[in-house]
Amino acid sequence: MSPRPGRVAISLAPGERDALARVAHETGEPISTTAGRLLRAALADHGAQLDAPPARRSGPTRTRRAKAAATIPAAEAIERLRKRYPTDLRHAPADLSADTHIAEQLAALAAWREDLDSAAEPNPRELLAFGHELRTTAAWLQDRARRGR
Repeated sequence: MSPRPGRVAISLAPGERDALARVAHETGEPISTTAGRLLRAALADHGAQLDAPPARRSGPTRTRRAKAAATIPAAEAIERLRKRYPTDLRHAPADLSADTHIAEQLAALAAWREDLDSAAEPNPRELLAFGHELRTTAAWLQDRARRGR
């Protein structure tokens, strides 16, 4: 074995990359660190004799991550939208601070949905328009995920 950790590139389907990004986001670590940790666990499960994992490089501190999350427009509203439409928004990146454009689009959709929910009797045309825009956004996010953006 070489004394220095090597790098390996792997191909993931968009859904697999999204799932990996979500796990990384939940654990507060970079995607590559999460991927390495999961790979080492799978190898150990198959009986491989492993060296100690490589030393972790310092990533963003919790305060920097918290500050970045706070600057995302309407982060809580976006999270509610994700929970309400998990299938449509499954290709939205877990870390929205990395792409302001997506964050702004989702914030606009979330604000629109909240306006519809707060109306005593929402206009059916508005509901149809929102549904259309949600599907359009879902297709756009899926296309971006396929292209690896």
